[in-house]
Amino acid sequence: MDDKETVIYIGGFELPDKNAAAQRVIANAQIIRKIGYTPVLIGINRELRYYNVENMTYNKFYGFDCWGLPYPIKTTDWFKYLYDINGFIKILSKYKNIKAVVCYNYQSIAFDRIRIYCQRHKIKIIADCTEWYRSDEGSLPFRLIKYFDTSLRMRYVNKKVDALIVASTFLKKYYDMKSSVVIPTLISDYSNKANYQHISNNEYPKLVYAGIPFRLGKKLKQRSKAKDRLDVAIHALNNIYKRGVKFTFDIYGITKAQYLQSVPEDKKIIDELDEALKFHGRKDSEFIKKETSNADYTLLIRDDNRATKAGFPTKFTESIVCGTPVITNKTSDIDNFLIEGFNGFILDKSNNEIDENKLIEILSLDKFKRVNLKRYCRESNVFDIYNWTSEMAKVIKSQVI
Repeated sequence: MDDKETVIYIGGFELPDKNAAAQRVIANAQIIRKIGYTPVLIGINRELRYYNVENMTYNKFYGFDCWGLPYPIKTTDWFKYLYDINGFIKILSKYKNIKAVVCYNYQSIAFDRIRIYCQRHKIKIIADCTEWYRSDEGSLPFRLIKYFDTSLRMRYVNKKVDALIVASTFLKKYYDMKSSVVIPTLISDYSNKANYQHISNNEYPKLVYAGIPFRLGKKLKQRSKAKDRLDVAIHALNNIYKRGVKFTFDIYGITKAQYLQSVPEDKKIIDELDEALKFHGRKDSEFIKKETSNADYTLLIRDDNRATKAGFPTKFTESIVCGTPVITNKTSDIDNFLIEGFNGFILDKSNNEIDENKLIEILSLDKFKRVNLKRYCRESNVFDIYNWTSEMAKVIKSQVI
C-alpha cells in the first residue's frame, strides 16, 4: 500500500484484456494513476464456478491491484449478482484513504447500494457510462429484467452520483451535469504498441472487421437490431465486386456458418464474393491486433440510433492505434476524431445502403496513398490516453458538494 489516495474501479470487465470493457478501464486507470491516485480494479472472473463473497481472485496487472469476483451461472446467482455488494465491501475494507469509487455500467440495484454506502462514508461516487442498449433480445423475463436494470441505472442512479464519466457528447447532453466529462473508449498505453503498426504491402486493398456483429445462435429477425451492420457492408462490397473492384475482406470473431445461421438470406452474395471474403472465426486479441495492423482499412458500419449515439466504438480506437485507417459512417462522436482522407473515410448511409461510389474511390487508391494513410495513423496521437488527464482530474479531484 502507498500513501496516495485510492480510487476503486468496479464493473463487469474481465482482466487483463478479455473484453472491450477491460481495455477502457485499464486505460482510464492509467490516467487516474497519472494524476496522482492509486487505482484498484474489481472486475469479474468467469472461471470462478460458484457465487460466494469469499470466492474471489487477486492478481497484479499493469501495476494495479486487480480483483475478480465470480460471474453468475445459476438463476439464483444472477439475482444475487444484481443486488449483492458484499464482495465489494470486503475488498474495500482492505484499503485506506479511499478518494472515490467508479462504477462502470454497473447493475442498477447494486450500483445504488454502493452509491448510498459511499455517500454515507464520504467517498466520492462516480459513474462510468458508455452504453444505452435496448432490451429487445432474449426471453421475455430476461428482456423485462434488462429493461428495468437499464432504465433504473440510466434514468435514476446515474443522476444521483457525484460525477459522471461518459463516452459521448450524447450522454453528456442527456445528463447535463456540470460534474461530467466525455472520455471516449481508449486503448491501454501498452509499451509494445509499435509491434501492431505495420506498413502493409498488400497487392489489393485488405479490409478487416473484427467483432461479433449480432447475437449468434439463431436467425436475426430484424437486422436493424444488430450492433454492427456487417450485412450492409457485405452487400455493398458484393455490389462493387461485381463492378470489377478488387479487394479482400477478412472477418474475425464469427465463422461463415455462424453468419449464415443468423442471416441465411445472404448465402448467395457470400458465395458470389468467393475468395474476396473470408471468415476466420474467434481469435485472441493479440492475433486480431496484428491482423488489423496488416490491413489497409478496417470497415465499420452501424445504424445511427440511441445505442450507437451513447457509446463510442472500441473498434475505431483500436484501428487507429494499430495504424490502420477506418472506413465507417457517422455515429457517436466519430467525426470528432476522424480526419477525412487522413485517418479514415466517412460513408453516407441511408437505411440499409451506403455510398458505393465513394467506397469504390477509396478502394481504388494506389498502394503509395494507402501507405501514407497508414503512416498518418501510426504517427497520430489522437487517442493518446494522457490527452484526457485534465478531464479525468475534473471528476476525481473535485470536492463532493
